[in-house]
Amino acid sequence: MPWSLFGSTPGSAVSSSAAAPADDAVPRLSSAELCANLVAAIAGQSSSTHGEGVEAVRARLGLILRRLEQAVVSQPDDAPVRFTSDSSVGVDSARSLPEPGDSPGSPRSQSAGSSFTAQGAVVGVDPAVAMERREEGRALIAALLAADVPALLVDGLGNLCFETRKDAMRLFSAVLKAALPLGADSALVEYIRSHPRISQSLLDDSGREEVFTYCAQMLRECTRYKELVTMLASQGAFERLIDLACHDTFDISSEAFSSLRELMLAQKPVSSEYILANFNAFFSRYHALLRPECAYVARRQALRLLGDTLLDRNFMEVMLTYVANESFLQIHMNLLRDSSRTIQVDAFHIFKIFVANPHKPYRVVAILCKNRERLLKLLLALRAGNTTAGKRHEKGSKNLNEDLYAIIEALEVLQLPPRMPQTAPSAKSYACDVGPAPVSPGAVGEIEEAALNVVEAA
Repeated sequence: MPWSLFGSTPGSAVSSSAAAPADDAVPRLSSAELCANLVAAIAGQSSSTHGEGVEAVRARLGLILRRLEQAVVSQPDDAPVRFTSDSSVGVDSARSLPEPGDSPGSPRSQSAGSSFTAQGAVVGVDPAVAMERREEGRALIAALLAADVPALLVDGLGNLCFETRKDAMRLFSAVLKAALPLGADSALVEYIRSHPRISQSLLDDSGREEVFTYCAQMLRECTRYKELVTMLASQGAFERLIDLACHDTFDISSEAFSSLRELMLAQKPVSSEYILANFNAFFSRYHALLRPECAYVARRQALRLLGDTLLDRNFMEVMLTYVANESFLQIHMNLLRDSSRTIQVDAFHIFKIFVANPHKPYRVVAILCKNRERLLKLLLALRAGNTTAGKRHEKGSKNLNEDLYAIIEALEVLQLPPRMPQTAPSAKSYACDVGPAPVSPGAVGEIEEAALNVVEAA
């Protein structure tokens, strides 16, 4: 039996009442009726006894999730979408149960226990049933949007109990995952864009201790769509997540950083454009994560993410602007002196880009020449420490040693130009395409080639 929507492994214990309505005699509900039923159950949860209200909501959430999964795994030539990867609650025990109104011999009842190949392809599902399920999946997503269920789940997340919150998060995530393969992505994107409170609430509550885990997961699902990343950026998502990444609570900080990584790297052209347009403000905030007062884990994650970003071809303009800024160079020179060797190595992988740049601005060259002796001393010490640790990480140490040798040699022969240009290039001038002659495609290729293996973790 396959992994369920809830992410539990086969054999996990779940009562049938938590997965589907218990009354098998009632007719099969349409998508609109099922969504209206869910909305009524959520609204009535507060007026019911706690156990009855929770059971009613979870039963309908489980049934909707089951229908979505059946629709997605019926997609031709596609592996099924696994909607989540961690939970103690599943619908595996309910997958073999027919929905209300299905007879024991119906195609739905027979295919509920269909086997799956190792690659995840459905085996034994009738093409007519598969087509019906896909149409039902599209209708279900349309009904969920028409009933305003995504907004209702986000707005009421704090009022739900622990298990129901998890189910609500799974349904929200499942809709975002299923919309694209089912061809409902345009409607979904338009819905979320017309309900800005959804994304804004997810951002605001990513720092709220009761619900931050669920909000962070739901926020990351939104990054599947470039239009939603653009919307999140306009709502201050980058700034909000950078601030939360330095939160005093480790779990909130960790979730925020995971969301920030997805926001930056899931839709790279969108992120690159935003960072370039807000270059100084963005890095002024981002560099706060590298300060000594910030937690060690946050500093290390920030350095890794920065390295991954600068060395990605989609962020080439960002990288060229970054390495033209002498203030940024000084930040990473100071990090080379950090007490943590891991921080030193991560900082070196970014420092190398400044040195490898064949078109270094005058001020960058001047700083490197002025601090040559101290830099060589730091790099030689780093190389000596890497040689000592080389047996434990042979491949990574070999690559790091090659990088260190190359940078040490480049620093030793680096010479200050005989005269300073009238206008020294700055990050702002590069960002606005104003200043010295533009960097040619060949020069960009040189920088790419010089920095190909910069990020090699020790």
